[in-house]
Amino acid sequence: MKPFVITVSRQFASMGHAIAKKVAQELGIDFYDRDVVEEAARRTGLAPNSISRTDETAASHSFFLKKTKLFNINSYTISQQIYEIEKNIILDFAGRGSCVIVGRCAESILKDRENVLRVYIYAPHAIRMKNCTEYLQMTRKEAETKIRSIDLARANYRKLHCPECITEFDERDLMIDSSKFGIEGSAQLIIDALTNRIKDLNFPEGSS
Repeated sequence: MKPFVITVSRQFASMGHAIAKKVAQELGIDFYDRDVVEEAARRTGLAPNSISRTDETAASHSFFLKKTKLFNINSYTISQQIYEIEKNIILDFAGRGSCVIVGRCAESILKDRENVLRVYIYAPHAIRMKNCTEYLQMTRKEAETKIRSIDLARANYRKLHCPECITEFDERDLMIDSSKFGIEGSAQLIIDALTNRIKDLNFPEGSS
């Protein structure tokens, strides 16, 4: 049987990274998150932070400044080039074997691939604030700023590179409020959904 892929997109501080990592651990499969950016950095010779910063800047300019003289066409063009590199990296990772891939529009990039489960993790604002202050050791002011800015950057990145996705429901198979189930419970829901959606799964030996 062909490998399967679980893509996970998430709101900031919804514990989406931890949930995705738990799923990969339980299934005994590869886990990719910052690996996409780091591999893009290796292929381009740019620093990982420079790649992330270029994506954020181009997305912001595209949707708020595109009709003004402030729009930086160079940032936009570079971001498009980086996105194409990241797209190829995601396709390469998915082709290596069963895995979990977090973020970077993987749900859209792999939309035509067989055996893909596309998951979105979210949580109420109050819970995300709590996660920021308790787990990430942020002040409430820092948490408010991060939640607002990172959610916006992710939404703009998706709109820029996946304009066919009109709403947050597009190209997602399962949406989970992590505050209701926690990390382990949310991970188990994803595994259950995977086994129900994709029949005759061939899990690595020793996994769930």
